[in-house]
Amino acid sequence: MYVLEKIKVNGKLTLMPTEALRAFVCMLPMFAYAGLGKTTFLVALGQGGFFFSTLFLPSKISGRAIMGSLILALGLGFYLMGGSVAPYPILALIFTFMVCLNLSFLSGWKLGGPLALTLVMIYTSGLNTGSPEKAADNFLAFALVLGWSALISLLPIWKPIDPPKVDESLTNGALAEQGLRMAIGGSIALAVSYLAGFSKLGWATSAVGNVIRYDQNLSKMRAMARMVGTVAGAILAGIALTFISSVTLLVVVGGIFAVLNGYLKKTKLGMVPFFYTATILLLYTANDLSSGTENIWQRVAYNTIGIIIAVIVVIYPFPFLMNKVNPKKS
Repeated sequence: MYVLEKIKVNGKLTLMPTEALRAFVCMLPMFAYAGLGKTTFLVALGQGGFFFSTLFLPSKISGRAIMGSLILALGLGFYLMGGSVAPYPILALIFTFMVCLNLSFLSGWKLGGPLALTLVMIYTSGLNTGSPEKAADNFLAFALVLGWSALISLLPIWKPIDPPKVDESLTNGALAEQGLRMAIGGSIALAVSYLAGFSKLGWATSAVGNVIRYDQNLSKMRAMARMVGTVAGAILAGIALTFISSVTLLVVVGGIFAVLNGYLKKTKLGMVPFFYTATILLLYTANDLSSGTENIWQRVAYNTIGIIIAVIVVIYPFPFLMNKVNPKKS
């Protein structure tokens, strides 16, 4: 276990009470909707608010405005794209390849680069809907909660956590290599999802998008963090669901996990998707409590498959293959 109260970054405690509060405020639309006794768009409102609360917050207001604009414009566009192609496997594979490749090039942009690869997650959320109709139904709910989260995140009261700086030394060739890794891995993960009849088409592909980066060591570290966080978060969600029998309580506990995720964002525990996984699983279960155990097993299985594809199929053979295509000069 990590001794969280003693972990410091640049001489300062890494616990983030303002991020905990921001997570709560981002998810207020979900709490209000649940308070009205409604559940139709509960998952979309919770998922959207929680997703925005997990993003790093630039110190400059202009940076926060750009981040919010990208999420609302490009992000929701990718979401609709994912839902539109989901019923058509071949088309979905083609678009998944293009999305991963193009977002890799966008990741070299100094202003929006740190957010670029995160858009893969929104695209896979669209795939999870399984149909353009479902994606369209959720669109306004996502637009509402993401717009709300973007606006409140502009307030200067939040302590900033600057996103990782873009590696401007990466050439177009390096960005292309990163994109091809992610595109090949994501497409394979999606193909497996279709062939195996996964109910959540985007989860394995999302794991690939979360893991793959240009630096191999970083990719391996992200793979390990994703695996540990997924399993541990699933166990936490399973324990919570053992004692929960009402949607209201489920939403409250999910909100608590989201707040803890924000509070611990800069700790070692917060850097693995522990509370993230637990929160997502509880939110996915909000519409049907009986699906809780099934969601937990699916999350672990689908993410494990995605991580295996990212590490074994893509990261290790890829440098060898690239060297065959474009040998380095001795």
